[in-house]
Amino acid sequence: MKAAAACPATGGSAPLMASRTIAWHTAAAWIVAAALTLAPGLAIAQTPPKPPARPARAAAPTGVDTVIALVKGGMSEALVIKTLQGEGKAYTLSTADLLKLQSAGVSESIMHAMTEPGTARTPAVVQASASTSSSAATARAVTPFPPDLGEVPAAKKRRLAVKAFDYSTVTSWVNYWFNNNVNIGEGIRAMLTVRMNQSNNITLLERTNIQDVLKEQDFGASNRVKKGTNARIGQLSGADAILYGDIVLFGRDDTTKRKGLGAALGKFSPAAGAIATFNKEEKAVVGINLRLVDAETGEVIETAEARGESSRSSKDYAGVLGVRGAGAVAGETGMTSSNFQQTIIGEATSNAVTKIVEFLETRIPQLPPKPREVEARVATLGTGTIVLNVGTQDGVIRGDRFEILQINGEVKDPTTREVIDIDAVKIGEFVADAVREKTVSGAYGGQPLSVAYVTAPGKGYAARLMSK
Repeated sequence: MKAAAACPATGGSAPLMASRTIAWHTAAAWIVAAALTLAPGLAIAQTPPKPPARPARAAAPTGVDTVIALVKGGMSEALVIKTLQGEGKAYTLSTADLLKLQSAGVSESIMHAMTEPGTARTPAVVQASASTSSSAATARAVTPFPPDLGEVPAAKKRRLAVKAFDYSTVTSWVNYWFNNNVNIGEGIRAMLTVRMNQSNNITLLERTNIQDVLKEQDFGASNRVKKGTNARIGQLSGADAILYGDIVLFGRDDTTKRKGLGAALGKFSPAAGAIATFNKEEKAVVGINLRLVDAETGEVIETAEARGESSRSSKDYAGVLGVRGAGAVAGETGMTSSNFQQTIIGEATSNAVTKIVEFLETRIPQLPPKPREVEARVATLGTGTIVLNVGTQDGVIRGDRFEILQINGEVKDPTTREVIDIDAVKIGEFVADAVREKTVSGAYGGQPLSVAYVTAPGKGYAARLMSK
């Protein structure tokens, strides 16, 4: 076979060069085709990217959110209202807005200023009582607090129970002078009751015949007594203090000696019917030791002595007493009768009772009043008036003044979940006028109250008796 001719240019054979040429052109065609296929992608890749979309702008806070932020930030109600008035913008509040504001603790006065800034009034500062929290000092009032009732005395009468005085020390002398065992202890108590009936500072309570009072109450609770006229059970008044007394002198002083006996009165036991005279004219003397006891604690508040003397005197002790031979009359008619009052011993007894009255009228008003704790809730609202859910059965007295507090929340025991206190702020005051058994109504002054807030769960208005 003949060898292939060599290619002069490349130094190879012609057939080999032809195959390489064809392979090269084929590869070039594939490259061009690939380039044309990838051209659109390359064009896209070379296009600059679009800038990322900007995040949506947050919605501007509404007037409702701004007011809530001011209140929760600690700004006072007056300053919030003043700020709204300065803006002069009236907001249209939807029901959802009102509920949102109320839940955040925004007062109705602020809500009113939001809707009608031109008519809103900046409230005046209310002076908080010591019984409220320190936050109550920022409370505000829109209407003036109601004045005290003019016909009600500022100072309440103290209630006093007087026990029959003990006269065991002078029993023998009572028998001697009266020819009878007259109960002078009960007699002096009766005299004192008559004298104290017109007192402006003291109310006397019946304790000697208290069983009669209890029986009348039980009788009134039966079906035999017309309704409306019966005495109600449980309406007895408690005493602030109790007065006890011991009669230690009755007729003459212990230091005076009787003629012919040479013994002091306190050491001599006379015989009934005996008659004796004295060395000189003497006056009748009555001496009573007093003890004023606190009815709540049983502590002796004060002791005193009431000594009374007659204006007349005599050597004849029967004449001094003026009851010899007729002593039974004094016992029958009682020591409050005019017969006894005209006797010498009656004069001395009356003078001793006068000293007791002077002691009580001076000392009793100085006793600190018993603390009364009355807490209630506002039950209903009126025009300038409110009604509380307490009355006479809770110790409410006409003329009592209450502070009214807005309840912002309840304090609960973490274990039992029992409500143990309330989170409240003072917003007004109330004066009791018409007092009934279970309710009391009267004038109210302060921030406006809401009917819906009265019955709102965990809310409402509380009332606390203010001490005078």
